[in-house]
Amino acid sequence: MDRQREIARTSFFMLSITGTLVILIEVAMNLSRTSLCISEGCKTVASQVRYGNITILLLGAAAFLLLSILSRPSSSKHGRRRDQIISMVVCAAIASEGFLVGYQAFRVHAPCWFCLAVCALFALMGILWILSGHWEVTTGFAGFFTILALFYLILPVPTGGESLADYIGQNRLTLFYSNACKSCEEIETLCKEGNIVINKVDADEHFDLLEGMDIYEIPVLFINGNEEKRVLIGKKKIAAYLSEME
Repeated sequence: MDRQREIARTSFFMLSITGTLVILIEVAMNLSRTSLCISEGCKTVASQVRYGNITILLLGAAAFLLLSILSRPSSSKHGRRRDQIISMVVCAAIASEGFLVGYQAFRVHAPCWFCLAVCALFALMGILWILSGHWEVTTGFAGFFTILALFYLILPVPTGGESLADYIGQNRLTLFYSNACKSCEEIETLCKEGNIVINKVDADEHFDLLEGMDIYEIPVLFINGNEEKRVLIGKKKIAAYLSEME
């Protein structure tokens, strides 16, 4: 049994080192405006972090680094206080991942594969720490599923299209876009080249409005004409419509 626990502790340490290195690489790539994750979900999540994606990355790196330092193999006996701190950090990290996963699953409906990989690392570390004899970490998993469930149950129900006029106003063409959306940039370029006047609205700020109409893709173009009211979803349909206007 002692041998199994030592193997679990060693594996825990190796994963914490791996997590630290992976996040530090992502931090370096972010500083050079690149990323390990190239999916739209990663860009969407990153664009909605209050102080920039680097903030979340540094917090994750700090957590992994602290766990690496505390769990490093040593010839001396493992301290009880140190193990308690490790358990608290692991529980907090796993529970926090419940919020990030819930946000992706029930709010933006777009997976951030890098975030999910980090979540998997913390989950594996939690399992290893339990195998090393620290069953208190199960509370971290309980927190994860509780937060995930609350995100699903308590997420405000969108009001649908009743407030649509507030965002479209009197503009004939209104484009719902995101700074992290390449297709949105291409549509903006088409409008500039064709001298087409278009009103831009940040889709991230009005996600509930779009979700209420079962729209989970951007760009979205609202056409508010005297004789037609249309909603076009996706770059191809919007580009085709704009080409007819030129």
